Amino acid sequence: MTEPIKPRALTYTEMMNGGRQQLDAAGQRREHELQQRVEALERRVEHLEQSFQHQASQAEQES
Repeated sequence: MTEPIKPRALTYTEMMNGGRQQLDAAGQRREHELQQRVEALERRVEHLEQSFQHQASQAEQES
């Protein structure tokens, strides 16, 4: 039987670089999620603007 490979301890530099990479990845993920939320909100605003315009044009036609 072979012994399972034990993970080695990280050097200080590896810990620092790895931590930065994880923070960068997390930041990119948050930025992407925020961008998706912004796009969804912009679509909602456009829909509301179209609804208001439609209601305004209907009100003018009824007058």
